[in-house]
Amino acid sequence: MDQRSSPTPSITAQDYRTLEVRNGDQSLRLTNLDKIFWPDEGFTKGDLLDYYLQIAPYLLPHLKDRPIVMVRYPDGIQGKSFYQKESPSFRPEWLTAVAIPSQHRGSPISYCLIRDWMDLLWVINLGTIELHPWLSQIGRLNHPTYMVFDLDPHESQSFSTVVEVALLVKEALDSFGLTSYPKTSGRSGLHIYVPLRPIYDYKTVRDCAIVLAQFIEKVDRRVTLKRSIKERGNSLYLDCWQIGQGKTLASVYSPRPLRGAPVSTPLHWSEVTSKVKPSSFSIKTVSERVSQKGDFFAPTIKEKNSLTHLLEFI
Repeated sequence: MDQRSSPTPSITAQDYRTLEVRNGDQSLRLTNLDKIFWPDEGFTKGDLLDYYLQIAPYLLPHLKDRPIVMVRYPDGIQGKSFYQKESPSFRPEWLTAVAIPSQHRGSPISYCLIRDWMDLLWVINLGTIELHPWLSQIGRLNHPTYMVFDLDPHESQSFSTVVEVALLVKEALDSFGLTSYPKTSGRSGLHIYVPLRPIYDYKTVRDCAIVLAQFIEKVDRRVTLKRSIKERGNSLYLDCWQIGQGKTLASVYSPRPLRGAPVSTPLHWSEVTSKVKPSSFSIKTVSERVSQKGDFFAPTIKEKNSLTHLLEFI
């Protein structure tokens, strides 16, 4: 089935509490569609599923062959939540899982893979709001396809500060011939992704990111690389430590469990100004935005930077 075709009518088009969807011989019963997930807005689990269904044609290519960590909120954003790496034992036969050795646990962890819209809806039907894919893909799990920077401002800092630091990061990357792609974090910051050829191990990519981040910290006193919250003071935390096997960030197009149901949304660099309002990107607005403007993260799938010049520098 073409991932860009619409598999079902809008999930919230009728007053459903449950709804069965089918794809060939696969069937899935969506449940508790009227359960409130965002109380202030009245957004339901059905709204969440409907959003993911609409954005699936653009999201699925970014999840291909990547182990998925689910962040589940079975009772909405005001209820209990938990991260889940292990694929549930009750998953359907048609949903693929991959077993990956875990040094911490001592035994393999079976991660879900999301390969089509049915896989996606099944995972979201568990009450999953956030999707956190690995930075690497099965077959080359120790070789990330991205270098990432997470710009996390202190609550006293404005989004203008985030924008100014992001442009510094871009300038530093440009100087080494590295193309980069920004997205809102879905919270108060920005994520910057640098697509890579999967020939460098995690340590190499992380070391390169640290060198660049240390330069930004040196030239901008508003920035810190300190991992301890107490040691950061009122500085913007430039996080490049999430580059590691099994470490993740919220996916592009992932909603976040915050008021307004914000979504981590790709931006064109020309949009990265103090005028942009991350809160304007929500599960109610992003699908239309992407249908009109396209997926600004699409080039990251095929474009692969080389770290040769940066490695020569360090």
